[in-house]
Amino acid sequence: MPILAMALPVPPGKAIALEQHIAEAMKRDDFHDTLRGFGIQHESWHIQEGPEGDLLIMVFDADDPSAMLGEFSQSQKALPVWQRAFLKETLGIDLSQPPPGPPPRCIFNWP
Repeated sequence: MPILAMALPVPPGKAIALEQHIAEAMKRDDFHDTLRGFGIQHESWHIQEGPEGDLLIMVFDADDPSAMLGEFSQSQKALPVWQRAFLKETLGIDLSQPPPGPPPRCIFNWP
């Protein structure tokens, strides 16, 4: 199963909002079915604290990560619309638009 990892800068003071958001998202009735509908087998979010600020590291194990991101970015289902709005407001990233650069490239994967 292909894996996609993304690192996004977290503005100061927004890490707690991210934790609260994903906790709330996981309680939604449509959470599991929506993720499965995008071909996601596993998704995890991690906060990496560092001297230059926090990073949100998102890891997706999906049938086709590029297709998953494309479908998520355009979906009008309630959960993706809500998550895109939250991430735009909180991180300043508009997931309804293509990313500004190439996708992350894997430099090590074991086994």
